[in-house]
Amino acid sequence: MTRRELVELLAGPFCEEYARRTAARIGASEADIALLYDTVATPDVSLPARVRHAVAFRGAYVVETLYFASPERFAPFAERFCRRDFAATTDPSARRHLAKIMAHLLGSYYPGTEALETIAESAAAWAVDPAARPAVKIWAMEVVKKCRTRIGWVDEAWDDLLATVVRDAPPSIANRLRNSWSGRNRGVKP
Repeated sequence: MTRRELVELLAGPFCEEYARRTAARIGASEADIALLYDTVATPDVSLPARVRHAVAFRGAYVVETLYFASPERFAPFAERFCRRDFAATTDPSARRHLAKIMAHLLGSYYPGTEALETIAESAAAWAVDPAARPAVKIWAMEVVKKCRTRIGWVDEAWDDLLATVVRDAPPSIANRLRNSWSGRNRGVKP
């Protein structure tokens, strides 16, 4: 598959079980998985904004589907994802899927202090962004929670972050606060 073919696939018609079907097609080849990851991580700025958004969002959705079906296939990208690509994500819809991957990945992978600092800073910024959708805020806070016992400033800022995120929070965020982010949950397990 070429990058152009992949972009056409991701920007094409959306259908029922899109991510699962597309992941099955792309997942048959390690080269296609690498191409998908690279396409999501390095958006083509020459594409029209609508197409660029579709490629980023749907591509991240397919990456998430592939990751959770077989996390070990993500291993070749883990360092780059942690060091640079997670923080560089600009598409708001893609952030949700990539934050979900990061929250899970940090349960078993330590990217190093410098990368973890960058991850925590980015996730905290996404979590408190007033324009961010609830799902982005929820997964960004799950990432921050994973950083809490590893990065000192995250634990120190936790209560302030929570206060900002839950201000005028929809029920989905209020529920997560009660069940996962309360003071007794220190980021050890999701």
